[in-house]
Amino acid sequence: MDNTQEEFRLLTLEAAAEILQVSKRTLMRMIQKKEVPAFKVGGQWRIRESQFKKWVENKEHDAAQPA
Repeated sequence: MDNTQEEFRLLTLEAAAEILQVSKRTLMRMIQKKEVPAFKVGGQWRIRESQFKKWVENKEHDAAQPA
């Protein structure tokens, strides 16, 4: 798979929730609070895999920073 296809690969809520090991409901709350980058396609929520990966990396970086 080339970088162009990877950049536009979309995750379902189920797939993203599984990656984060949270419930679909918890992920939906995070999306509603605009904590997770997501958008609707045909009435269903999708998350761009490349943005999701960056979001996770930022969360890891923030967690590693001293308070």
